[in-house]
Amino acid sequence: MKTIQEIQSNGLMWVDVSKQGVKELAEIQKRFGFSEQDIKESLPPYQRPKIVKHLDYYFMVLHFPIFDRDTKRLSFTEVDFFLSGSCLVTIHSSQLHVIEMFFTECRKNIEKQNEYFQGTAVHILFELVSRLLDSIFPILLHVNEDINFVDKKLFSQTPSRAMAEEILRLKTNVVTFRRTMQGHRTVLERLIMYSGHDLDVGSFQSYINNLREFTNEIWHMLESQKESINALHETNESLVNLRTNQVMKTLTIISVVTFPLTLFVAWTDVKAGGNFFSVIPGGFWLVTALMIIGGLSMVYSFKKKDWL
Repeated sequence: MKTIQEIQSNGLMWVDVSKQGVKELAEIQKRFGFSEQDIKESLPPYQRPKIVKHLDYYFMVLHFPIFDRDTKRLSFTEVDFFLSGSCLVTIHSSQLHVIEMFFTECRKNIEKQNEYFQGTAVHILFELVSRLLDSIFPILLHVNEDINFVDKKLFSQTPSRAMAEEILRLKTNVVTFRRTMQGHRTVLERLIMYSGHDLDVGSFQSYINNLREFTNEIWHMLESQKESINALHETNESLVNLRTNQVMKTLTIISVVTFPLTLFVAWTDVKAGGNFFSVIPGGFWLVTALMIIGGLSMVYSFKKKDWL
């Protein structure tokens, strides 16, 4: 199958499956004898990040973020790893170009094969995961740029529906990002803890230190982004509430000013005996003058009380 490719060098094998399909996984199970449960969990829908130790291999699930430039939405994809001392099988949906680039690099370059196909297959795994984690930083920086843009824009224009939608989009992206990355540190630590002599993990301490540093740095950046976007959301809500209160205050004052004047006009318009304003010459202008004086008096009173 075109979606199943492999590299063999120095007694190690890397099989890359670039489609999470039933036929592809059935072929992998037939060839390597992996657990049927693990094969089922490699099919959509996505599973939670985890690692399972079997007698002759390790099954590991990790999630990685994907940013859609058209919708500006963040989603994630799953990568499944079947690992033994001499073999690594990666199963993914071909959405992570880092995997394809690294596989092509190792297939075409003998020097790269000699560099990474040494020791045990965990060497290939650690290098691949390091590159995948390193590819996450540009997405983090892009989210930071979006947050900074909203921060500058928030106080330079009137709160609007578009601004609220932009903040909610960023908040959703950060939540998705955190959910995607929260299992990495635990899974990698358990791999180190569960591994035996077959993987010889101790020989790759520099990789372990780098992976720990990557996961910690990514998580700290996500924590900072969470706090920033929550602060922006609260600020926008405060500005919207302030604007709403100002509008309600203005409408309330208009109602307070116009209601007694309307009542006064209605009273002067009553056709009844003894109505002074309906019989004297210039009554209309007298009523108008009294309304203006009454309205200005109320506005002056409100300003004096600092209600306006």
